[in-house]
Amino acid sequence: MTRSTPVSGLSELKAALQLAIGVELSTIPVYLTALYSIREGRNTGAAQTIRSVVMEEMLHMTLAANVLNALGETPSPEPVAFQGHRNLSPLPDYPLDSPLISGIGTLRLLPLSPQAVDGFVRIEHPLHGAADVREIEPGSCGYRTIGEFYDAIATALKDPAICPDTVFRHRNQVPDTQYYGGAGHVVEVRDRSSALKAIRTIVDEGEGLPPEHLEDEAKKVTTEDRLRSGWQMYSHYARFRELRTGRRFRTGQLAGQEPEGALLPVDYGAVHPALYVPRNGDSGGGPETAALIEFDLVYSRLVDGLYLAFSGDRTALPTAVHGMHALKHRAVALMRTPLPGDPAHTLCPRFSYLPPGDREKLARQAGELRRQSR
Repeated sequence: MTRSTPVSGLSELKAALQLAIGVELSTIPVYLTALYSIREGRNTGAAQTIRSVVMEEMLHMTLAANVLNALGETPSPEPVAFQGHRNLSPLPDYPLDSPLISGIGTLRLLPLSPQAVDGFVRIEHPLHGAADVREIEPGSCGYRTIGEFYDAIATALKDPAICPDTVFRHRNQVPDTQYYGGAGHVVEVRDRSSALKAIRTIVDEGEGLPPEHLEDEAKKVTTEDRLRSGWQMYSHYARFRELRTGRRFRTGQLAGQEPEGALLPVDYGAVHPALYVPRNGDSGGGPETAALIEFDLVYSRLVDGLYLAFSGDRTALPTAVHGMHALKHRAVALMRTPLPGDPAHTLCPRFSYLPPGDREKLARQAGELRRQSR
């Protein structure tokens, strides 16, 4: 891998970690849209794969937040200044073309489909589908891959001139006991060593996997990567390759090879045909628009709850986890609702974060739309 654009100081390192939380958050709605589009009781293997990755993305958000807290900075959804940009937001807005990482491509909210799974594989591929990192045009921030971005963070964490030992504090850490589901463990960060361990966990499990790891065994796991059920939580890239090919990796196969093991059937017909319509698009008004707004309100409160948890509120994370269940029920209800004017499709959740100052007005709008439809 070519050398990534360096992080120049402690304040820029903190901004990078704020954006790292956002990088992990940005993939979750992409995966959840596909997961929630699966009709009840169908595609159980695919659902298990996607759900397992989502839970680990939650873990990765938590790990990045713990590192940031240990550096004395509180995780925040507010825009940051980074690499010459004055207002980079950690919060995704779909369809998303990342200003931070050029190679990742456009992140779209799609039901489970070959196009969606191709997108998953591209996100998690070490070079986002390119054969060589030099094929990727650098973006304005200088990072072509997620791996380059995390490499810059790790390099800065190793540098005592940027991160002296005295800057690390064991503060506002989310403990492992509050992490729900998936493999891996939360690392409580108290020094340089534990900070680097947290970043390595993010990279090894998911995005940021170095290209040379394609020559590793696809199903390479540690004791921490095995669930009690026996499910092996190997890299996100390998799991999504299995989903795309419809086969599991055999033991001993390399991550860069085509899976040749047991069948993993995926029925793309057993999926709600949801179609994403942006907030400024025409969704027809009425109760359908109200339902979309109400989903965004629930999602926004969920994101707020996660940031509260990352800021030291021990009661916020369990509440946020329960909020995810409410979000799922609303998403499934949307995906069962015909899109006005296009009965071949159904509504698709937008996962649009609403600024707190706009929420009361939008809640009133949703209520009025429901009253008008009675």
